[in-house]
Amino acid sequence: MYISNVNSASISLKSIEMQHIATENNYTIQSFDDLAMIYINKGAANFDNGKEIYEIKKRDFIILNPNHEITIEPVRKLEWIRIDVDGILFTSSLEINSAEQLFIINDAYRTIKYYLDLALLESENRFRGSDIILKRLLECIMVHILRNNHLSIKDSSIQIKNNEIELIQQFIRGNYKEKITLDQLADLVEINKYYLIRLFKQKTGLSPIDYLIHVRLSEAEKLLSQTNTNISDISDIVGFHSPSHFSKTFRENNHMTPSAYRKLYKNRTGVVTGE
Repeated sequence: MYISNVNSASISLKSIEMQHIATENNYTIQSFDDLAMIYINKGAANFDNGKEIYEIKKRDFIILNPNHEITIEPVRKLEWIRIDVDGILFTSSLEINSAEQLFIINDAYRTIKYYLDLALLESENRFRGSDIILKRLLECIMVHILRNNHLSIKDSSIQIKNNEIELIQQFIRGNYKEKITLDQLADLVEINKYYLIRLFKQKTGLSPIDYLIHVRLSEAEKLLSQTNTNISDISDIVGFHSPSHFSKTFRENNHMTPSAYRKLYKNRTGVVTGE
């Protein structure tokens, strides 16, 4: 989600509080139904993600998506600020289908800490207009996270439909050679087609039809670079069924014609294999 969309997202602050964690035992952080964000104010802990051990230290900001948990091993007595937020979750902006549910960023310039301290003050004292100020402070925190890290936010309701979106992706990858319509995809998962476009685009960054074109072009690139198959035949094989439409779409996405792409690849490798 673009930074400009933060103020239009369905973000709701559920709670914010300072917490102290002793060093005697391991501690499990659970996010339950809300996004949990934890700012390390003092102390340190180790976290094992199954592959390697990370050290969580002062000024680190832990972001844990809804319905997940992690267990940490405190090294020094921890003091942190915990925020629970409803309505959104975080995802990597570098990988469309990222399955990551935990992100750890560092607040090197203490900008986020500044907003958190103000939010704590408003939450604990409940001055007149505190709800308005808390909403704006939360938006400021989100903007700073998105500005300085390769992260995006999206509606947490998308999680509910993840299986349906993945089913559509699998269907498209398995049937891209055939004619596929939006109505057909909507019927497949029993979702209104306009709602489907919204969910699919928020998860993948593409509409279902754009994703279909992306798959077809990827397969066409393989055939152009790895075989001597006639370009008009490639058009039919990957599902365009119109050489002129195929060439136009390929040129719009790759900034060159299919024949130029094949020639470029051949010049780079010195060989194009047979069918």
